[in-house]
Amino acid sequence: MKQKQKETQRLNDASSSWHTAFVWQNYALTSLALVLIVAGFLLMLPPVDIRNTVGGRYAPSPGPGAFEARRIRAAPIPCFVGFVLMVPAIMYVPRESRKREEKASET
Repeated sequence: MKQKQKETQRLNDASSSWHTAFVWQNYALTSLALVLIVAGFLLMLPPVDIRNTVGGRYAPSPGPGAFEARRIRAAPIPCFVGFVLMVPAIMYVPRESRKREEKASET
């Protein structure tokens, strides 16, 4: 009987304290990763080239500055770092949550 009461009490305690899957650290890391990704894509933008928009015709060459080091070498780096940072940003679990889960599994 006491075992059943303990189990019921544990379930009531778990249901009364509502927790989200993410904590503020998850949101901060995710937003940092998103900023890095957007910055990388903005660095990859080509210069505005008027000759490619006149009459809807495209020029035979990509235009000046299309193969600059900024667009080919520097811009993919923040994008890659942002995409890689997104994984630990989503998977991060604070120590308090881990301890709470371990205590709940022990009882």
